[in-house]
Amino acid sequence: MTPSKKPANERKTIAVLGGQLSRAWGAEFMAGVLSSAKTHDINVVYFAGGKPIALASPKDGRRSYGLYDLIKPGQYDGVLLSAEIGHGLSPEDIKNFYSAFVPAPVASVAIQADGISSFILDNEGGMRAVIRHLIEMHAYKRIAFIRGPKGHMDADQRFNAYQEQLKAHSIRFDEKLVVEGDDTPESGRAAVRTLLDDRGIHMQAIAASNDRMAFGVMEALEQRGIQVPESMALTGFDDVSEAQSMGVPLTTVHQPFYETGQRAVEALLKRIDGGQVDDINIIPADLVVRWSCGCLPESIQKAIVLPKEVAHTGRLENKRDAAIQALCGAVRIAENDPLKPQYLDVFGRTWDAFLANLNNTAKSDAFLKMIQSMVELLQRNGYDFTTWQNVISTFRKYALGGISSNTTMLRAENLFQQARMLAGELSLRAQAYLRLKFEQQEEALSNFSFSIAPAMTLEAIGDAISKHFPLLGLERCFVMYYSDVSAPGSISNPTPEKFRLLFEYDENKYKIPRQESALTTGNLIPPGKTPDDHRYDAIVMPLELASNRFGFMWTEIGLANWDIYFRLKNLLASALLRTMLVQQRAKAQHEVERLLSKAHELAVEPALTRDVTEKAATQEDTDQREG
Repeated sequence: MTPSKKPANERKTIAVLGGQLSRAWGAEFMAGVLSSAKTHDINVVYFAGGKPIALASPKDGRRSYGLYDLIKPGQYDGVLLSAEIGHGLSPEDIKNFYSAFVPAPVASVAIQADGISSFILDNEGGMRAVIRHLIEMHAYKRIAFIRGPKGHMDADQRFNAYQEQLKAHSIRFDEKLVVEGDDTPESGRAAVRTLLDDRGIHMQAIAASNDRMAFGVMEALEQRGIQVPESMALTGFDDVSEAQSMGVPLTTVHQPFYETGQRAVEALLKRIDGGQVDDINIIPADLVVRWSCGCLPESIQKAIVLPKEVAHTGRLENKRDAAIQALCGAVRIAENDPLKPQYLDVFGRTWDAFLANLNNTAKSDAFLKMIQSMVELLQRNGYDFTTWQNVISTFRKYALGGISSNTTMLRAENLFQQARMLAGELSLRAQAYLRLKFEQQEEALSNFSFSIAPAMTLEAIGDAISKHFPLLGLERCFVMYYSDVSAPGSISNPTPEKFRLLFEYDENKYKIPRQESALTTGNLIPPGKTPDDHRYDAIVMPLELASNRFGFMWTEIGLANWDIYFRLKNLLASALLRTMLVQQRAKAQHEVERLLSKAHELAVEPALTRDVTEKAATQEDTDQREG
């Protein structure tokens, strides 16, 4: 929870549209979005509706887009479309989709359309760098390519770059070296089978259009005893977090997902305020060299200082500004990065502490304490251990060029050796902490799953929520349903426009409305429940199971692990569907009992009439005989 900086009626709210965020890049992108939102004191509502598929309404023929129908004109100050929204959609489909949000400004990532400020990665430049590296540095000519789905802008651009580089180096294009994948590890494994088993292709390297397919390739090659990079070079594209932690770290192209999220929000805010933003904004893509292509990793190469770089080039005191700029370059900090002042400050103080320790004018641990502060800043903003080491290497290169005394040089090298060891120690601590947090969340989620599994009433669901949501760090959750809770609708039908509150979890209390709330449209949660004392981030997810759609849930975001929200949603959807089925069965049983009772009544009435008639006839006979 972030303390309020602005009155609630002045704070802007943007909607971000995307998928399940199961891929690493999605989580990194959203981390950048939320970081920028916090900096600018705005609210963010993430709609996890996935790829928008239009359904025609039988009433008025309007297009329905599932969960996205909840976004009403004027409700949000701006809309941001994530990359996966546009996969497989034509320009006309995209235009039809985002036109529903007009007049709100729209920005996007990797979606190019008129009227949208889009951030497009330099896919062609990045892939050209990969193929050029394999050809020029390793002399490979037989390079297989696993492309992404045809029609996807990113995939097409990367494939075009592959073909261009072959032509530029006079290497004949061989279509048998190309296999189409679907961006998944399985398609990477399948590509290896196609290339080696079906086609019997000889090749020296495999370039995959994304990291996930490269992971599948590496697994398939290892299973066949083909060593990477000794027997086969391999490259990817994206630089997701797993790329550097593979058994053989992957040479790839870095996509600045975090920075892209930040820049997209800043551009959207500029448009909201009436400013001008270019329709197309190209994001640089940098080659990251690791083991899988056959090279030494870039971080190890950067640790080398050549003799000419150690030559005395001026006093250390005069190198401060140049060193700080070089450190910003090592982290790839953009000029317009709102956090740049923080980096300039910590880099400057670290340089000052280094000089003070070198001259014995400060405590012996001053430099190392600043190294720790620098690492913590980098870590908070998503930079990994490799970046930490690159910063130290850049720092060392600038420092050694200003030292002429052997004694001072030895003192400096000792400080840098300690700095590297400290960075390694901090990395191990961070990994251990993340493992601990992950295990705690998994245990809490497992316990919640166990508690909610037998629930067949809303009260039982509430007991599980009240017990486990505090342990999961969840503070606010509202579940809304579209119609009678005992009669879910079909996902093949347009989303109902009206909904009501089913239950809420707020201020550590679970509540079911005493009276059925009125159907409403527009406001996603009950009036007065939207936070106004602080900025907030929320996620909206559809409650669906199999072909049944029964509502959606609005949850305030408090956890960094996005997967938790989607798993909770699935558990709640399952419990709600189970509750609905139980209620349906109870209603059916009640109806059967009512009909049986009615039938019994109908059967009893003729019998009573017959008895009365028979008795009357008997009495009449008796009276006649006596008369």
